[in-house]
Amino acid sequence: MKKVFFIISLLLISCHLLAQDIHYTQFYNAPLHINPSNAGLIKEQFRVGVNSKNQWSSVTKPYQTISAYFDMLILQRRYHKDALGMGMLFNADIAGDSKFSTLSAGAAFTYIKSISYRNNHFIAVGIMPAILQNSIDFNALYYDNQWNGNQYDPSLPHNEPLGKNSFVNFDLSIGAQWFFQQSLKQFYNVGFSVWHLTQPKVGLLSDKNIRLDTKYIIHASTKVPVSSDLDLVPSLLISSQGKYFEFIFGTLFKYNRSTSYMDETSLHFGLFYRYADALVAMTGFEYKNLNFGLSYDINLSRLRIASHVRGGLEFSISYTYGKNKSRKAKEIPCPIF
Repeated sequence: MKKVFFIISLLLISCHLLAQDIHYTQFYNAPLHINPSNAGLIKEQFRVGVNSKNQWSSVTKPYQTISAYFDMLILQRRYHKDALGMGMLFNADIAGDSKFSTLSAGAAFTYIKSISYRNNHFIAVGIMPAILQNSIDFNALYYDNQWNGNQYDPSLPHNEPLGKNSFVNFDLSIGAQWFFQQSLKQFYNVGFSVWHLTQPKVGLLSDKNIRLDTKYIIHASTKVPVSSDLDLVPSLLISSQGKYFEFIFGTLFKYNRSTSYMDETSLHFGLFYRYADALVAMTGFEYKNLNFGLSYDINLSRLRIASHVRGGLEFSISYTYGKNKSRKAKEIPCPIF
């Protein structure tokens, strides 16, 4: 009986997770995933990246998530001290035995405005219209009517009133943020974004009132130099979507092998904590314009009895390209102009 109860509990947990958005532990390496206004907010010409996560393989069939993004500056007006950025974000998530999948494609557009004469102080606002597609494989599920008394027989009719196995909806998200580059190795950043303003329908049956809740995100980060070759990079993210709440915070320790702004090579490692859920170990490196991150969630939630504290493995990789002009060491680097 305890085993039956445990299986039912897992099924209920899985059902609730379907109502949540994709989320990455390395949120600081998923710029378009946390705020549309990050599109084009770079000092190079363009950026391309991939995020991937494999979760709950120790408990059930793993939840597999992958995202790819691209963004660039499309217009810079030095006299007006403003710029336009654009980006593309693609998400794919497959969950559970039913292969419930969520696919989305969005285009982000950003307006960036300098608010200081030194061009090191910015505000940015962005919008991201998107197409959201959900699908499920009902044939991959097992039904009680297919038990013939001795064994499971998939040839028997299940007699279940199944709904659509695929549907497409329009989605819309917005965001804004503030960025301040105080010195060569020190910055401050705070942002706010609102996702799923259209609250797209996600119900598999005929009930049209089942919609994806609007999600609100607050994120902040800074970089503080400790010595000539060591920086601290604290960051946090607060996310609220319906009855779901996520609060993750921590610090990266960044060891700089090169002190050149134009040719930065560094190693980083750190610890993050997702409130009431997981402790996260992170590591990675930056080599010139290439950035790689690796993290692992150590599960501390009530599910740790089943997961044996094993959570999810996640990695990220991004590459930026740009023809940067030489700068003097004392000059504050402008992220845009």
